[in-house]
Amino acid sequence: MDAEERKGVGEVIDRLISVPVYTGSSLTPRPVLLELYEAAREKFKAPLAYLASEALRERVRPGDSVILTTGFIVPPWLRAENDGPVGAAGLARALNLCLDVTPVIVTERIITRMISPVLRAAGLEVADYARAKESYRRVAVEGFTNDLKRARDQATEILDRIRPSVVVSIEKASANEKGVHHSGVGYDVSPIAAKVDVLVEEARSRGILTIGIGDGGNEIGMGCIKETVKKVLPTGANCGCPCGAGTHAATETDILVVCMVSNWGCTAIEANLALAFERREILHDRALEEKMLEEGATAGFIDPAAGMGYSSGDAIDKDVHLAIVDVLNFIVKSRLQDSFYIFKYKEYVREKREEIQELIRNWKE
Repeated sequence: MDAEERKGVGEVIDRLISVPVYTGSSLTPRPVLLELYEAAREKFKAPLAYLASEALRERVRPGDSVILTTGFIVPPWLRAENDGPVGAAGLARALNLCLDVTPVIVTERIITRMISPVLRAAGLEVADYARAKESYRRVAVEGFTNDLKRARDQATEILDRIRPSVVVSIEKASANEKGVHHSGVGYDVSPIAAKVDVLVEEARSRGILTIGIGDGGNEIGMGCIKETVKKVLPTGANCGCPCGAGTHAATETDILVVCMVSNWGCTAIEANLALAFERREILHDRALEEKMLEEGATAGFIDPAAGMGYSSGDAIDKDVHLAIVDVLNFIVKSRLQDSFYIFKYKEYVREKREEIQELIRNWKE
């Protein structure tokens, strides 16, 4: 497939992952996701997951390391949600498969032990960075500090040691313009959030590609559309906490993928990579999605709406998450492998047009 054709399919993929499967959010009945998505499209002028995929292909080389940062501890439960870690595991698998990179997951220290079973469910062996770098199908997991004063030094150390070609942030809290991190409904989560926005900002200052994936306006990368976040989200400009500045993210990324669920944004990038490399296996399937969701629930990740260790996510039933993966797989399959039925249909339409027309003229009940 050439770039123009991939871009066209990328449009279809973007539309799928940005459908508000329930209107509004916990804050408003308006389908604000559509407004966030359109703001990002206006800024980037192309399908968002497609842009991320193309940038990864252009910037990443075999043997490179790639940082994927994820993890969000959600009040009032004070437990980590499964939106983000599951997507990170799937995307780590895809990047390892098609680009032979070493993925490095950077997250809160408390989440490092929880995410390992999800990564293993994706088919990757978890190892320290030195061992992961030595062989294929391995992923490293590293904790990052919640202390803003220590964050700059740790960001420098990680970037100097790992030298990633890209940093991807998935459903990760960003500070607002006053330096405060928030949950979507306006809690100040700064004490429990790893300050990886500092890592992303340092990466950008070094010219390292950064990609943000988010769904609520308070995540790293949403700084690209912060004025829209302030406008359309009730807490965007006024969080209700003492800072009074709103939940909007201040941290920008080079590319932003806005989607209904951040996990879906990761899977959409996988689908675009599968099309670019013309290999369906790069995109994980329903069975693997279900396995990652179940392993995440068993490890302690929660559906943030319920506060329970369910394999649903963002108050959306598991079957819906599986269906999205099914549809993405069909989109990829239909472009890379014509069914026999479609093959014959094209033959009739192109080569037997007059014969078919004659059959129609002579048709009788």
